[in-house]
Amino acid sequence: MSVITSEDVQKLRTKTGAGFMDCKRALSDSAGDMDKAIKILREKGAASAAKRAGCAAGDGLVASYMEPSGKTAVLLELNCETDFVARTDDFKKFVVALAQQAGTAHPGWASVEDAPQEQIRELAAKLGENIKLRDKRFARFDLDKPGLFSDYIHPSGGVGKVGVVLEIGETSDKAEVLSSEEAKMLARDLAMQIAATSPRWVKKEDVPASVLEQEKAIACEQAKRDNKPEKIWDKISQGKVQQFYQQFCLLEQPFVKDAGGKTLVGQVIEQVSKKINGQLIPRRFVRFKVGEEE
Repeated sequence: MSVITSEDVQKLRTKTGAGFMDCKRALSDSAGDMDKAIKILREKGAASAAKRAGCAAGDGLVASYMEPSGKTAVLLELNCETDFVARTDDFKKFVVALAQQAGTAHPGWASVEDAPQEQIRELAAKLGENIKLRDKRFARFDLDKPGLFSDYIHPSGGVGKVGVVLEIGETSDKAEVLSSEEAKMLARDLAMQIAATSPRWVKKEDVPASVLEQEKAIACEQAKRDNKPEKIWDKISQGKVQQFYQQFCLLEQPFVKDAGGKTLVGQVIEQVSKKINGQLIPRRFVRFKVGEEE
């Protein structure tokens, strides 16, 4: 019978992150064989994680990754059960590494099924919580024509509770315009704007007709309940639609860096575009806030 030393136990703990007594029992059951002991712990860990699979994973962190070439950007949200686990170094490092892996994989991930599921299960076993990467909380953007990506995570530090990835382009695909410092600063400001104001669309033309009809119907019903004259219902509904645009369409929102709130995002984009002799336009964006419904 092999002798299990404290050094062996510590080595196994370093490799697996499991507790002292669990490592000692695994080494004893495997007669000191390190690989077999790791297998035993993984099997136990997987069983433990399975028991917690029904627990709500409503906390977690958002992380982004920007490929150095500028051709790929990733945003994902990894969920766990508690903020306590989300703040651990193990969880933070894992979500950052996961975003980097998603951004460097070629071909790119088609869905979260391409993620390292075994590593996620191992982390769940180590931290003792249900950990999930949900399909609708992962986005990867790849450029198919000249463009510029920008990201923003709040609070700063690589991971946080709110994250944004934004792509802007130029109407004539002028790469030199997109590489300017002014364009990069604008992209950064817009990413921060999206994080702060949570728009749903880039411009008002992107809003589905069904959504507008619903907003108009709600406005008319409210006017009816308030005993407003029927002849002004249409005017009231049009005003409500304009308010809807200002709330949910990026270009129609007041620019958050304008303290007076009088300058719209679309106007800021026009100002920067004229300065650099181009025509910048946001193409698409994604925003995740931890715990939001899909």
